[in-house]
Amino acid sequence: MLRIIIIIVLSILGCIGINVQADNPHEPVRGLGISPNFLNDKTLFLSTNSELTAWRYDDILRSTDGGATWTKLPRGVDNNYRFSSIRVSPHYSSDQTVFAATLGNGVYQSSNGGNSWKSINSGLSTLNIAKGIEIAKTGGTDYVLFLNPGSGNLYRRFKAETSWTLLLAPVSGVNLVTISPDFVHDTTVMTLSINGNLQISTDAGNNWIDKGNPTSATTYSMAIAPGNAREIFLATNTGIFYSDDSGNTFTNKSGNLPAEAVNNIVISPNYLIDNTLFCTTVTQAVFKSTDGGSTWTFHDTGATITGQTNPLEEFSELQTSTTFATDQTVFLSSYDGLRISTDGGSNWIGSKTRENLFTGLAFSPHFIADQSIIATTYHGGGTYTSIDKGASWAEKSTGWFNPFNRPLSAFDVDFVQNHIGSPLAVASLNHSQVGFSSDFGENWSVSFVPQFPDIAPGNVYITTLALSPDFDSDHEIYLGTRTHGVLQTVDGGISWRSIPDVSPTREFTSVAVSPNYANDKIAFAANHRGEIWRTQNGGDNWSRSGSDSIIQRPNSYVWIAISPAFATDRLVLIGTNNGIYRSGDKGNTWKPLLNRTIGAGTVIQQIEFSPNFVEDRLVYVTVRGKGLYRLTFDSKGWIALSQNVGAELIKKNIQFTEFRISPSFKEDHTLLGASRESFYISIDGGLTWVKSGSPGQ
Repeated sequence: MLRIIIIIVLSILGCIGINVQADNPHEPVRGLGISPNFLNDKTLFLSTNSELTAWRYDDILRSTDGGATWTKLPRGVDNNYRFSSIRVSPHYSSDQTVFAATLGNGVYQSSNGGNSWKSINSGLSTLNIAKGIEIAKTGGTDYVLFLNPGSGNLYRRFKAETSWTLLLAPVSGVNLVTISPDFVHDTTVMTLSINGNLQISTDAGNNWIDKGNPTSATTYSMAIAPGNAREIFLATNTGIFYSDDSGNTFTNKSGNLPAEAVNNIVISPNYLIDNTLFCTTVTQAVFKSTDGGSTWTFHDTGATITGQTNPLEEFSELQTSTTFATDQTVFLSSYDGLRISTDGGSNWIGSKTRENLFTGLAFSPHFIADQSIIATTYHGGGTYTSIDKGASWAEKSTGWFNPFNRPLSAFDVDFVQNHIGSPLAVASLNHSQVGFSSDFGENWSVSFVPQFPDIAPGNVYITTLALSPDFDSDHEIYLGTRTHGVLQTVDGGISWRSIPDVSPTREFTSVAVSPNYANDKIAFAANHRGEIWRTQNGGDNWSRSGSDSIIQRPNSYVWIAISPAFATDRLVLIGTNNGIYRSGDKGNTWKPLLNRTIGAGTVIQQIEFSPNFVEDRLVYVTVRGKGLYRLTFDSKGWIALSQNVGAELIKKNIQFTEFRISPSFKEDHTLLGASRESFYISIDGGLTWVKSGSPGQ
């Protein structure tokens, strides 16, 4: 009987296009920094990929309990590119200093344990730091940083310096940099060029000796053993190479490793006593050797090959605690998440960095009377409901298709405006599901979105949705997706159509429908590439809007907000990573809003008009790394006043990933904001905030 049930379920899954092998959600780690006093303070820093949650940028997180729980650190983090590495000062216990490198915004530094950040890019000719930072003690309370952008050059910066110094020009072809664990004594640093040449400096990078290409292999990772830089290990496409004469000669020392590329290698800080190394191959993690690499034992970390990134980056970084001799802690950063071992690599656990993250938030249209809100979360219960203004929450997932009982990932939710009868909520689930609920999430009726193989293979990953304000009559919904562009239904989810005019090459971050849609048939959509699309005939045809006048930096998550008085003021605001752009003619032409706090160079994460905009002229904006701003517009649609009503929150490292304004704002002055895992509510238009409840707790 069980076998028959399984066959039936698999048949249903195949018919609706759900991939039964899907192993989402993954928790990609972009960089990991470990406190040198991890044994006592249990402090870690990491950056996590946020692309899966549609319009968010990468965050820096901190854990002070060894990875069990994480706190977001947004203050001053205004980058629009991914992080590439994080490193912690060797004197962190006293100086609380952390560094984070990015793939386009240079380097950030924190001098208070990550509570605030600033850029330190003076002297750099490039802000694209693809490889990252290495750091070492230089004596006393000093340290030195070596910065490897990945473009062939190498920079150095001592603690007391305020600018980076170029050590090696791009012609050197620097690809890897490793610092001797005994740097304070031997001042040795080594580089490998992209063509395999080994260069060694024994005076902190001032002078270099070129050792040539010692292996004729492609090297992916390099490690220097304790003992005055005599022993060197190279992880290459043909195994592990070893030198015991400071790089003069190398021999292959792959032992019993599988015959495939080795992409990470790390040496125990206690190597002179325990002879211990760890490595990963491109498909297996982690291997351990206790005899200097002669033989290896495999210990399964549980990290899987996702197939969603470069094979060499599936296992991106391998590190040990500096107090490994005592705490036996090893860390594996991977696209499938962070894995930690506290017994020398024998057993591993995963650290959850993205459980129950907020992705959507919607007030009931009758909030002033019923006090009800629905929230969606990533990797948790999926959909949650509160009937007491967010003070308490209950998981409401009945009706969602979840045959394997996995954590649900829902991406957006809204209520139908002007609906007759009980409020009708519409939400989207990670894999091809759109749900409808008329009882505040107690039960969901699900519409399955079909596959569109002519656009992209596999399931439709819905990132954002927008409902027609006249849904009761026209039954229209627009979906923004990760790989399938914009989809539309005109029959309430029974069938769906693709939009061939709209480029599907990057995930869509925002869709918005005119409040006068019944008459003007206007809707907008924007994607991660920074493209703005508009339809003026109900989705039948789309064209680019503002392509020449909206000047964005690369890697832009765009937010679209349409004025409640659009029928008369024709006002649209676009939030970009280069400030806010404004159109007063329905999107035909655009101009930047020239304001110091939300102008050029600022990264805008969300824009919401007050429902009472005609009278109060208020717009609320989340500015990445700075807080929540309340803007007062003049009668012509330009900013007359700007106030950071999130200043006290951002000081406490609270920045909203999602916020909403009560539909009865004129009467109750209520805003609700979702930080990483908790809600905050204001009943005075954002001037003061108090912490409310948290789904999943």
